[in-house]
Parts: sequence; C-alpha cells; structure tokens
Amino acid sequence: MLATHYNRSFVPIPIEHQSLRRLRPRIAIVTLQVGSTHETVARVLCSKFDFDARVIERRDCVEIATEVREAQALLMVGAPTVEDMQSPAAEEAVSSMIPIIALCAEFGPLQDPPAGVSFAIDPALGPEHLATALSALISRQREFNRLKLDTVSALGSSGGLRSEIDGIQEELQLAASVQREFLPRVLPTLGGIASAALWRPAAYVSGDIYNVMRLDENHLGVFVTDAVGHGVPAALLTLVISRSLPTKEITEKSYRIIPPREALSLVNADMMSRAGRTTRFATAIYAVIDTHTHRLTVASAGHLPLIRIPRDGQCEIIQTHGGLLGVFDDESFSEEVVDLAPGDKLLFYSDGFEQAFPELGQDPAAPRLPNRRYLDVFNEFASIERPSEFIDQVNLRLNEESLDFPQIDDLTLVCSAWIDD
Repeated sequence: MLATHYNRSFVPIPIEHQSLRRLRPRIAIVTLQVGSTHETVARVLCSKFDFDARVIERRDCVEIATEVREAQALLMVGAPTVEDMQSPAAEEAVSSMIPIIALCAEFGPLQDPPAGVSFAIDPALGPEHLATALSALISRQREFNRLKLDTVSALGSSGGLRSEIDGIQEELQLAASVQREFLPRVLPTLGGIASAALWRPAAYVSGDIYNVMRLDENHLGVFVTDAVGHGVPAALLTLVISRSLPTKEITEKSYRIIPPREALSLVNADMMSRAGRTTRFATAIYAVIDTHTHRLTVASAGHLPLIRIPRDGQCEIIQTHGGLLGVFDDESFSEEVVDLAPGDKLLFYSDGFEQAFPELGQDPAAPRLPNRRYLDVFNEFASIERPSEFIDQVNLRLNEESLDFPQIDDLTLVCSAWIDD
C-alpha cells in the first residue's frame, strides 16, 4: 500500500465516519520511542473519539499477534524503520492486511515510510487528523475485506472453471487425434496418378475431411467434404459423410463402380433419413478417375469447382452443379467428364481457401471477405509437376500468410496429377 502524508489544515471527521463511534473500532498501539506518548494517544482516542485503543505491552509473540489480529488498525507511535517493520506486531498486521499508521514527524515529502505503512501523519496536526485518518482507513478496510472475500470466492470458482476448461481441452485433443486417424495415412498411386494432401484445421478439429481411395485395379476415388459450421459437430458430420460414401455396388459375381453423382445422391438420402431437429448441411466433391483410360468423372454438392492445371498451363475451372447435402430429398447432381493428359494436375479444395489469402493492403483486424487470390497462388506453382512438392509450396505460403493473418477457417487441398514416370 502506498504511503500518504497529510500536510493540510484540520479536516473534521466525516459524518459517515462519526457513526463508527458507536461501533468502537479497536486500535492496537505500539511505541517505537521512549516516553508515554503512546499512552496519551490511547487515552485521547478512547475518551474523545470513542475508539477502543489498546497499547500492546506484551512481549510474547503469540499474544502480540493475537492483539493485532483482533484490531482494525495498528498505530505505531514514532518513525518506523525497516527493522521495526519486521517486528511481530508489524508482520502480523501486514500478513492480516490490517492498515498501519505511523504517528511521526520524521518523514518528509521526499521520504516515504517503509513498505507496509499505510499512512504517516504528523502529531503536530492534532488528534482530529489522527482520528479522521483512522476512521477513513477502517472504513476503507471493510470494503477491502469484502473485496478480498469476493476475490477468494472468485478464485475458488475460477479454479473449478479452469478444471472444466482443462477437461474440455483434453476432450478436444482426443477428438482431434481420433479425427486424424480417419484420414488416409498413405495416398495410393495408380496408373501414373499420384496424390498428396494438405489438411489444416483452424482449431482442434476440422469441419473438412478428405480421402483418396483405390477402388479397384483401374479406378481411383477422390473425395472432399466440408460441413457447414465449425468445431466438434462439424467434425462428426464429416466423419459420418465420409463413411457413408458408397463407392462400389457388389453383386454375386461382379461389382460396379458407383458414378459420382449417384454416390452423392445416396449420401444425401442417408443424411435426410438421419435428419432430426437440428439440421446439418455439408458440401462435397467426388471424382472417379479411370487410370486405364485416364478419364475423370466428377460431381459436386454445393462445393467449390474442381481445378485442372495442364502441363505448362494455368488454372482451368471445371464447374459442376448440385445443391448442399442434407437439404432436399430429391436433390440432383450433375457430372462432368474430362479426358486427362500427361502432366495434368487436379485440385480438390475446401472454401477456407477463399479467405486464406486476404486482399493486398487489408487491415489484419478487418473482416475477411471471400476472394479468388488462392487462384494466383495455385497458378504461381502451376509448373511444379509432383503433387507432394506442389502441396509443400502451398503450405509454406500459408505459413507465411498466417504471420499477419491468422487462419480463420479449415483448409483442405488434395492434389492429384498424372506424372510421366
């Protein structure tokens, strides 16, 4: 507490402090000098101002501590030194947060009392100043004690809250670990088609998920889905969708690869059959690549279009049409068929890329609007042939961008390419 000096004229005891006379606040008094000044001060405080002022004369540390602990203020008659503040009375007052007043004239405006002294007052100013100071400090101390109790209560509550938060964080970390286990550990290479993926959740778990599947000896399936929303509900929905995607229809003696638009229709029907009071939506894109003929068939459900990058070329948009998954029972999805050429790259990505690269000169604190700057980044690395190297360069660019613009949405990018070797 900061030391305060009174060098002004007489200040009468405020009315709100005069009411304390009926309560007889207890004042513990110790002397730091030779003489009977402390006894005179005690008599004046008791008779004129009706304080319960008691001189501490005991030498036993336990008795001194008890006297101070039962008081509402400690009055030290004389100029306390650092050593005096290490006495049992002063240490008990400081530890119990009881205000300490030094009644002395030795401290000037440029010299502060030792740490722990709440107030220093010159006895020449008269007993009224001392009584006013005592009354004000005691009144303040009551509010201080109330705040201390509130603080203790708040700390107790925050301890329980912290425990709850720690538990939630552990559960989210476990959920993130489980979600990662559903991602493919190794992406297959088939018929000259190789793939690599980037998956960057904005938080613990992601509302995006992807898969690259070997459907048979001649077909690859590439799937990306993005649940509307964030957090655990979105992550759970993507897991359900990815596991419900039908890829093959098996009969007694044969099977057929399910076309992308039919597969999305079946996923949509499954979602509609599970719909409850809380409706969940998602976008998705699914492509089947015939690695024998190098023909791609793709369909999407409200998802960003597939991007094709020819060798020595730039991004080409392959647009398909279809509504969100989980909205209408009879939703239909269109298909596009593309004949691939050696060196072609295919990019399947989530809408987080629309906000991953803000406009040049944008304030980092400003809301980030969707844009197409990600196409500039894709075009910048268009000449890179291997999917893994392409993904590495995009990931490095995202790391650079995140230094000024933290990632605000989940990011997923799958790159599949027809490599010559």
